[in-house]
Amino acid sequence: MFASYLGVAKSISYMSVPIAVGIVIQSLYLLIDLFFVSHLGANAVAGVTSTATAALLTGMLGQLLGIGADALIGQALGAGQFALARRIFVHAGLMAVLCSCAVVAAGYMGGAHMLSRLASGAAAQELGESYLNGYIPGLALQIVMTVATFGLRAAGEPYGPLIAQCVSVPINLVLAPLLIFGVPGVNGLGTFGAGLATTVATGVAVLIILRRAFDRYRQFAQPPMAFRWEYSTARRIFSVGLPAGLETLVIYMYTALMYWAAAKLGAPVQAAIGISLMLIQALFIPSVSVAHGCVPVAAYYIGAGNRRKVKEIYIVAFALVTSVMGCLTWVCNLWGHSLVSFFSSDLQVLDDATYVLACLALNFVTSGLSHINSSILQAAGRTIWSLLAICTRLAIFIVPLYLLIDAGQVTLQRLCLLSNLAFLSQALVSSYAAYLVIKHPVFTASVPEAATSRGFDSLLMNKEQ
Repeated sequence: MFASYLGVAKSISYMSVPIAVGIVIQSLYLLIDLFFVSHLGANAVAGVTSTATAALLTGMLGQLLGIGADALIGQALGAGQFALARRIFVHAGLMAVLCSCAVVAAGYMGGAHMLSRLASGAAAQELGESYLNGYIPGLALQIVMTVATFGLRAAGEPYGPLIAQCVSVPINLVLAPLLIFGVPGVNGLGTFGAGLATTVATGVAVLIILRRAFDRYRQFAQPPMAFRWEYSTARRIFSVGLPAGLETLVIYMYTALMYWAAAKLGAPVQAAIGISLMLIQALFIPSVSVAHGCVPVAAYYIGAGNRRKVKEIYIVAFALVTSVMGCLTWVCNLWGHSLVSFFSSDLQVLDDATYVLACLALNFVTSGLSHINSSILQAAGRTIWSLLAICTRLAIFIVPLYLLIDAGQVTLQRLCLLSNLAFLSQALVSSYAAYLVIKHPVFTASVPEAATSRGFDSLLMNKEQ
């Protein structure tokens, strides 16, 4: 029994570690752009940051297709249906290309209108448009990159995307200053150059990931199959992925509501909330990484009809997340003041941020549980339950918040309490749904003919073949 749990832990760790490193590296893209753009002035920074909504929408599209493909490919591989796994990947890739083309068309036709509503002045809008014009192809390519990344993870290969990121970030780091500021004898392109540098770096990453993905999936169907578009396959990818994509939007709405409520309490409180949420987002990386790493492993065993293994995955993942996030809760409560002091020297902001960080850290374990529950639900293709859970969290938060604001009784303490109650409600709903997936046959594999006794480690051992 111990050996079985140890094997599960190794599989999850193998998938999770490169994901965690990749999340950190991915965050460097925008930071690099902002660092160099900041030398062009405040309007340039405001213009670049105003494009965040476009990045959110394209990210949602990538998540939608990627999560749908991840679950179905994993189930197909677990069921021994390798040709089906390859067919799902190809369909998801083509859908990503179509979405990318739509993003390019919408970006160049409607980008200026979007920024006119979001930018903080004419100068910021002009510089934001310039950045977006260079960045639009990169945004579109990120959809393809996300789908290919999920496809590789589903096939037991998490290191391809990491390699691509390790190559593309230095490219962006070198190109950004050259294109923004120019070289002797050649004028720089300003914010357009920043967007173009990111686009080129993203393009290189996409080429690396696609090459590894095609090599990987060629192993599953030899000789190459004649391709035929199947609306049923596309519809299944979309139906599984849509709730997950909407979940990303709901998370964005929750964060926006936190900032909106904080604004009612004054600038110091808003700054404190912003610092705390930024730190919490970084501290959630272990939990999110384990959850993402669980999806292909759990999907494989769900496809194989091995409910005992799915239960072991859940237990191991919960133990990992609980131990790590429990330690981080302790860190935030003991050394929260030291953490927030890196981002502000204002005494009021420091005190408020320390308080918010300590309060919100109390739901680290429950949030980690929600992440694990969501991974099991995604693996089973039951993403509507994840969406329901996070919508419950939003409802528990927004209704009392509106009543408090309307009555003029909102305080920082009540805002934190509402947030913790909202996270707890999400954990309870998602836990019930995960229980149904593990215990009830009706909630297991979406892919038929679950008839293989091979373990997920068989994919890992053959990853280079």
